[in-house]
Amino acid sequence: MTTPLEQLTRLASPADRPAPIDWPDAERRLGHGLPADYKELVDTYGPGEFDGHVRLRAPEGAGGGRGLIAMNDGYFEDLEDIWEMNGEAPGEIEDEDGTTLVVWARTKDGDTLNWLVRPGTEPDKWPVMVLNRDADVWEPYPVTATAFLAGLLAGDIDSPIVSSELTPPDHTFEPDPR
Repeated sequence: MTTPLEQLTRLASPADRPAPIDWPDAERRLGHGLPADYKELVDTYGPGEFDGHVRLRAPEGAGGGRGLIAMNDGYFEDLEDIWEMNGEAPGEIEDEDGTTLVVWARTKDGDTLNWLVRPGTEPDKWPVMVLNRDADVWEPYPVTATAFLAGLLAGDIDSPIVSSELTPPDHTFEPDPR
């Protein structure tokens, strides 16, 4: 059986091995654990861009870019302000107190790929939630980050928010400069 990471690496080859990440320190600074598949994904690819469109974030940004930790500082609070002004938040967020979103990738259009984090749910069980850049359209996917990217590039996941800019059948990954 092929894993999502194996499928993804066949679709878009990673570049040179990225710099190692101190995962315990990253999780401490972020304030919670991270999914094992995301750690393996970042350990394989590092931060960079799939098809010139979807930018995968590592805990720390490369080449002066913003990483996962910096991107999530105040991120959910900003979303809550937007939803309060617009009068509508995703039902998945409103269903349970303490539910939040953690962004792990962003498109060149400003759309975000997030984990839907519910209280008491282990990181490996966090599903993906895609938000458009205005945070007024969202798509939940009951898969891991790696499975989402692999499905997206394979054409098995058709996200109206993200899919239009991908370039099948040939996919690329361009690492961020170090």
